[in-house]
Amino acid sequence: MIVTLGVAEVPAGRPLAVRVSEALTLAVCELEGSYFAFENKCPHRGAPLAEGELAGELIVCPLHHFKFSLKTGRCVLPRHLKLRGFTVSREGDRLSIDVIDAAERAAADTVPAGTPGPGG
Repeated sequence: MIVTLGVAEVPAGRPLAVRVSEALTLAVCELEGSYFAFENKCPHRGAPLAEGELAGELIVCPLHHFKFSLKTGRCVLPRHLKLRGFTVSREGDRLSIDVIDAAERAAADTVPAGTPGPGG
């Protein structure tokens, strides 16, 4: 599934919460003209990251102030924590965010047993 929004909707210097479904909300951020999207849940305790702040290349969790790199999604400390990120593409003044998760992608790439492959 692709979620689209306007570049102008993403405020400078703070994350934007974008609700995709009942189960998924994104935190969308801009850094020096590049855009990043993560699941809006801190992997530590589930706090909404879009209620946090941006500090340079970092998004800061509002609950315990854990800092995550916008470029990698990795927590500064402890390094084992990582945000679930999504690919963001920009075309003109529109952003497209690919929110298909890894399990859905693997299922889409799998041919059921007994199904003829290409060419029959």
